[in-house]
Amino acid sequence: MKIFIINPDFGVTPEQMAVRCHLLSAHVGPDVELHMECLVENHIEIDSALDAALAAPEIIKMAVRAESEGYDAVVLYCFSDPAVDACREIVSIPVVGGGQASCLLAPLVGRQAGLLLADTARYAEKQLFVAQCGVDPARIAAIGGIEARGVDLWAERERVLDLLTEAGKNLLAVGRVQVLLLGCLSFLGLAHPLSERLGVPVVDPAVAPVALAECLVRQGLKTSRKAYPAPPLRKRTWQSGQL
Repeated sequence: MKIFIINPDFGVTPEQMAVRCHLLSAHVGPDVELHMECLVENHIEIDSALDAALAAPEIIKMAVRAESEGYDAVVLYCFSDPAVDACREIVSIPVVGGGQASCLLAPLVGRQAGLLLADTARYAEKQLFVAQCGVDPARIAAIGGIEARGVDLWAERERVLDLLTEAGKNLLAVGRVQVLLLGCLSFLGLAHPLSERLGVPVVDPAVAPVALAECLVRQGLKTSRKAYPAPPLRKRTWQSGQL
């Protein structure tokens, strides 16, 4: 089985992507090959709805290429699930977004979950996003987070873990939740140590979509064309610009 992981941030090095795939490989079967690529045409990092929209054309092209190269599933390596609906329309293999996969898992291990974001300015956006993922907002009952702007989430792991610990304690106390959900895929690998510190389940948003993609492929489940009909056949052109 081959899973193509689209990292929608520009400038991630091959070495950095290899590290991510190595960490993720511990959570899938030995017959699963993980391959990650990032954006190369657009200098974008997904920190806003604007970024997600601007990154969409390249993400869609990457998904189409993944299917043509024989991959069994596509994973969108971002909690915002950029272009997920468009990708599901254009390819027949499963397309799994980090955000939706994580939100669907949380209710399986708790009645109410708390979502921890990496950007406190996006609380309102993510509150609506939960419902779009197919989860009753009452099951993601509280949203908190850390202010990670200017923090290197990979180079300062212990500091980030400390920040998540304090934010998680607050959600558990004030939000009355029983499980936590990390809302940024750069938090890969922090769910387990955070769970040990706080004594509650913590969903890793990077592991969730990869494991769920594997599950779909093993069951032979593909995107329903009743839900995501193929776009009408016609020539489409667009021009990338600069903002």
